[in-house]
Amino acid sequence: MNAEPSYAVYSIPAVPGQHHIVQYKDLRLQAVQTDPQHFTSSYERELSLSYEQWRARLYSRDKVTIVAAASFQSKERLSWQHKWVGMVTVIGPKILQKFGFKPPCSVQGDSSYYCFMGIWVHPSHRGKGLGKKMIASGMDWIRADDVPDSGVEKRTLLLQVVPDNQAAIGLYSAMGFKMIEADEDVQDKNVWMGMELRC
Repeated sequence: MNAEPSYAVYSIPAVPGQHHIVQYKDLRLQAVQTDPQHFTSSYERELSLSYEQWRARLYSRDKVTIVAAASFQSKERLSWQHKWVGMVTVIGPKILQKFGFKPPCSVQGDSSYYCFMGIWVHPSHRGKGLGKKMIASGMDWIRADDVPDSGVEKRTLLLQVVPDNQAAIGLYSAMGFKMIEADEDVQDKNVWMGMELRC
């Protein structure tokens, strides 16, 4: 019988190795297949991506992907095994500006914006505090990030969640995120949440 795993949370390097890309691809595919209702993409679309497209998702200094890894010792093999079981990506201001991102009107202002995306933990490893640890690690990355806008000190963190995902909403609320009023002309039914980060 395998012992209870231990967990570590860390960032994938801005210049990822092949093993990072392969593990990220496997975890992302598992996520969209396990909980398709929580993602805007589909398993079929993700499966069709090329190796270079997967690499491009990780290769950047203005975003970071943070993973939770489970380590456990197999008594049968007498060896340690490591497996990624959770992830979150933080998108920084430069990338958001490049794609013309506009936050909800209620939080627009003199601020640098960061978006948390693709937050997911494998069902077998939920309830271990991994989501909280990954988000906290993302906040640390944001605090250390050089704000690209001259003179802008304020940093606003944003994320979206489906309305019926009460467990996720509870987690984000506990981390300091608050509900944001959506723009009236937007058809997207997902809930916006946000917070100002003290650096």
